[in-house]
Order: sequence, then C-alpha cells, then structure tokens
Amino acid sequence: MKIGEVIRKYRKEKQMTQEELADYLGITSSAVNKWENGYSLPDITLLAPVARVLGITTDTLLSYREELTKQEISRIMEQFTEKAMAGDYDALFSWAMGILQEYPNSGTLAINILPGLYTYRSILEAPEEYGDRIRKAYQRLLKNQDEEIVRRAAEFLFYGYMGEEKYDEAQKVLSFVPERDSEHRMMLALLHRRRGESDEAYRIYERMILEGYERINWAFSNLFTMDADTGNTRHRDLIMEKQEKLAHLLEMGRYHEVYLRLYPAMEQKDKETSLYLLEEMVQGISNTQNYRESELYSLTEFGEGDVRNTAFLLRQSLGRDETINYLKDDERFGRIMQELERLCEQAI
Repeated sequence: MKIGEVIRKYRKEKQMTQEELADYLGITSSAVNKWENGYSLPDITLLAPVARVLGITTDTLLSYREELTKQEISRIMEQFTEKAMAGDYDALFSWAMGILQEYPNSGTLAINILPGLYTYRSILEAPEEYGDRIRKAYQRLLKNQDEEIVRRAAEFLFYGYMGEEKYDEAQKVLSFVPERDSEHRMMLALLHRRRGESDEAYRIYERMILEGYERINWAFSNLFTMDADTGNTRHRDLIMEKQEKLAHLLEMGRYHEVYLRLYPAMEQKDKETSLYLLEEMVQGISNTQNYRESELYSLTEFGEGDVRNTAFLLRQSLGRDETINYLKDDERFGRIMQELERLCEQAI
C-alpha cells in the first residue's frame, strides 16, 4: 500500500477531513490531497507528525510492517512463475530478493517465494551460493510472529541439515516445530534413526500408530452415531465393518473389534447377540495383553489405568442404560457386571 493510500485509510478511520488533517499539520488541504492521490509525498520532517495525528506508527505509515493481501501475493507469484520459466536463474533470484527486500516483514510472501527459489535452483543448476542465501532467508523467518510460517521455515532447515548430516543443527531447528504437531514426531523419529537410536524411533512410530487408530476410531464412532440418528443403516453397517477390520488389522483387541456391533443388537433387543458381544468385550478388556504383547507395539509402555478406565466406563454405561432392561434379569448379564467390577478393583 502506498503512503498516500495509508494516509487516506487512517484519516477516514478517524473521521477526519483533508482540511482537518492539514490544520493539524500546518499545511494546505491541497497538499494532503496530492499525497492521497499519489502526486507527491510528505516531507520527511512531517512523517512523525502525520503518524501521530493518525494514531499509527511510522512503520505503518511507510508500510514497513505491512502484510500483503492474498491477491497481491498471488499476482507476485504469477510474476515469479513467468520469470522462472524464462530459465535465467540469476535474473529470477535478483528479482525475487528485491521483492522480499521491498516487503521485509511479509512472512507470507517469503514462505511462498523461497521454496520456489530453492526448487528452481536445482532445476536450473544454479551455484550452491544461492542455496546458502536461501537458507539464511529461512533462518530469518524463524523470528516471524506467525507460528505456521516459523514451522514451515523450520521444516525446510531441518531436512536440509539432515541431508548434510548436521544432526545437532537439525535438533535445534526442530524446537521451532510445536511438539503437538504430528510433523514434529515424524522429524524427531527420523533424527533418532539417523543417529542410530532405533528404540527411540520405534517408540515414536508405535505411538503414532496408536494415536492414529484413536483418531480414526473416533471418526468412525461419530459417523456410526450420525447414521443411527438418520436411519442410514446401509452406511452404518459399512462403518461398522470398516471399524472392525481396522481394529483387527492393528491388533487392538476384541473389545475394539465388536463394540459397535452391540448398538444394533440392543436396538433389536436381540438378547443372545447382545450378551455374546458384551462377553466378548469384557473378555477383551481382560485380555489386554493381546495387543500389549503385539510386535507392533513391542516398545510401547502401557498403563494399567487403561484397563480400569475402560471397565469402569462400560460398567457405568450398562448400569444406567434402561434400553438394556431386557438383559438385566439374565444370569449371564449378572456375571458380566461382576467381572467388570472385578476388573475395576483389580487394576487399582
């Protein structure tokens, strides 16, 4: 945004006329008009007074900290592509760096231009010195206020350092990627692998499998509930089948394989199927060793609280659910509740 456009924008936000702004500054209204229409620029001695009157900083007045709009960035990237296709990397690099210098605080612009510069450096076989300058530009982005820009810059630097076997440097930039981000764990696992720390890498990958199952299972459960609410039994049966296969594939145990099947059995008041599925689920809680001893999770440490929590939740649900009154007088149901009680106490 040009300085005249900035003056007009903030003058109008303050509901000031050109004449009122001119009076504050001791100049003519025609001078203000010329600024706003791009015919002239304020004298350098007036920059601070103009900023104070408008209630902004001189950085804002000069667009020094301005973030470009999506449309502006899109147009710049179109120009970048055109120049890249010309095949002159020296010219491309010079133009791109000039644009970044013109908007030094637009992290969004930088994070869009720099990957392209790096890619075309390889395609057009430009000297390595360009790669060094690109890496320095990425390092500057680590100070950006936008977490996403910092993360993308850190990822670029991380994989660059990994390729050069500079593992200590890679670990430093990894700290800029939030630990909650799955990419952080993937990067950390790779770092452990390259350092020969195989057990640590295995633990991370195993945990990612378990967490991935939890997320997909949660999605399946919600889809199942939505289908039940809308009466879409065909899709519900599909979800039920996929969920069971997933639990079996990842060796999550019998409880996870059959629990969704309990709901349609309860709807139909199918006593035999309901009791069978409940027995399978309770037995699945008891035999958690089935997946704890799986080679898939050989280095993962499981807590006994998982057993107690699952048993407690199922016991509470069964005890309060009036829709299963058709089961509660059956001896098998009584034994199921006793076993759940035992599991709750045993795992304490």
